[in-house]
Amino acid sequence: MSYVYTVARLRGMENALKALSETSYAQWLNQSGGFDKAIDSEILSTCEELSSFVPDKELLTIFRLPYDFHNVKVLLKGLFKVRGGEAEGRRYDLISKLGTINTEELTEAIETEEYGFLPYGLTDLIPECWKIWEQTKSAQTVELLIDHQMFRAMLKVAEGLNIPEVTAWVKNKIDAENLRSAVRLARMKYESSKAINFFHEGGFLRPDDVAKLLNEPQETWSRLLSYTDIGAALNAMQESSDLKLALSDVSKALDEYLIKVLEPAKYSMDAPANVLLYLLTKEAEARNLRVALVCVAGGLDREFGRRLLSNA
Repeated sequence: MSYVYTVARLRGMENALKALSETSYAQWLNQSGGFDKAIDSEILSTCEELSSFVPDKELLTIFRLPYDFHNVKVLLKGLFKVRGGEAEGRRYDLISKLGTINTEELTEAIETEEYGFLPYGLTDLIPECWKIWEQTKSAQTVELLIDHQMFRAMLKVAEGLNIPEVTAWVKNKIDAENLRSAVRLARMKYESSKAINFFHEGGFLRPDDVAKLLNEPQETWSRLLSYTDIGAALNAMQESSDLKLALSDVSKALDEYLIKVLEPAKYSMDAPANVLLYLLTKEAEARNLRVALVCVAGGLDREFGRRLLSNA
């Protein structure tokens, strides 16, 4: 299947991306919901445009699938609160249109407990979430269960495409999330033996090996992972003794790394990975815009805000 036409279209869109970063969101500002909704609308419009000419729609699914699982979390947590006595526990305003599942259908399915048509293993996952919630009342445990399934679903879609660089990207994304979690757990002084359930299977790094990092000083992590490409993203921890700053720096470095993994596709006019690369670049642009707006609205320190902005 040729991607020459697809990549040519993406090249044209990329040339306009920088200029559009200041203007393309303006068309959505008249709708209710403010900048967050405007940003989501722009990304959704981009996905719909790509869908009109991208041969393998599963490339878009890989990008959009995390938003489906985000919506599942929002809906379940709302229902947990309602059943706990909070009449206003539902937060429909937090549901994203960027997922692949129609949000109204997903909402109805979860609220009526009719899960049979749901994809990505959600038919079995959601009842399990309810079981865990009833046993533990731990929203964190439920979220981890959902995230585990999300990465399994992403990897399954990627492997079905049979595009090695896309499968490698998903594996790197799993590693990036595991390392992000490891930094957070280190801040909380977690023991490695108790942290294993926080890490996801399917990446290049085994969850056991990520958990073992918690036994080591953080400034040594990049050296311990020097045999991996992703290890260099942890260099930021060597430059900061402030764990709060280290977390934001590492998180940004991991996001930038995930884009760099796909950058070799730029040199091919027939590489399907260009689709995912373009979407990730668009998402990074949107994330930067959100950070800038939040910092301005909240009067946050400009230097701290700049540290959060991605260079991708």
